[in-house]
Amino acid sequence: MYLIYGESYHLIEEEINKIVKKDAPIITMDLNSTNLEEIIEEATYVSMFQEQKYILVRNASFFTSNKTKEEDIELLLKYMENPVSLTTIIFTSYAPVDARKKIYKEFAKKYNVISVGFKYPQDIEKKVKEIITKRKYQIDDRSISYIVQACQKNFDLIIKELEKLFLYYEKPTKIEYDVVKEITSKTLIDNNYKFVDAIIKHNMPLALKILEDLLAKHTEIISLFMALVYKYRLLYMVLNLLDNNYSLNEIEKKLGLQSWQLKQAMMDVTHYSKNELKILLIQLADCDYRMKSGQSDPYIELKAFLLKTI
Repeated sequence: MYLIYGESYHLIEEEINKIVKKDAPIITMDLNSTNLEEIIEEATYVSMFQEQKYILVRNASFFTSNKTKEEDIELLLKYMENPVSLTTIIFTSYAPVDARKKIYKEFAKKYNVISVGFKYPQDIEKKVKEIITKRKYQIDDRSISYIVQACQKNFDLIIKELEKLFLYYEKPTKIEYDVVKEITSKTLIDNNYKFVDAIIKHNMPLALKILEDLLAKHTEIISLFMALVYKYRLLYMVLNLLDNNYSLNEIEKKLGLQSWQLKQAMMDVTHYSKNELKILLIQLADCDYRMKSGQSDPYIELKAFLLKTI
């Protein structure tokens, strides 16, 4: 059994593909529309002609801080003691796991827990370069850095921008910086900056107006959401490091920021306390879960969040 968790859909899918044998059939189940009892029943049933059975369980919220029925947890714990050898279960979650939970502790002792994401900014750039090289394109470091920054270091958005570049060139060649700036639309950066800046300065009427304008232009709302998450998380990390007596130079290096980015962050943190940022990040994590699990529309989630914070 496996548990894969992280914010990136693409990175989670990569890990799933490493586990599932090529062309093997896979049964996908979602805990938003089914329950653990049905999943265990499916896991225990194996056809006499079947070599290996793969079950993908999305939105495994019982590993997170969400409340779960105790009887469901006991059912899974019992299955974990004697799992069916021909069945491979892959649990996934976009929400962070709660390492304090009994079910997580027991699962982590016996089975595979995989956290996907990037610890350092340079890790994202390295991954982007690998993807581009695999497609037989060439690109310089400045262009990669521009794409990563424009997408607020959100890997799923980065993938979409790379696909635009591949479509533009049609066949492997050298990707030019000027084309990167043109294709990785400057409006993405401008829109994200104006939207997030209005929220950071508590100008909700302006933020709501920008949101409505962007919706009319068919802007991808998820990019605005992720830009906001990135900004709040950055401010929280800056305040946390300041509380731990880090110097500005140390903060800059640890967070992989440029001088102007840290200067801007230092001005923005004056609008918040660390506890306020923590609460906002928890609220956004809940929004993110509802969007990715298909429970809610991104526009509705984002607008509701803005109205709640006025």
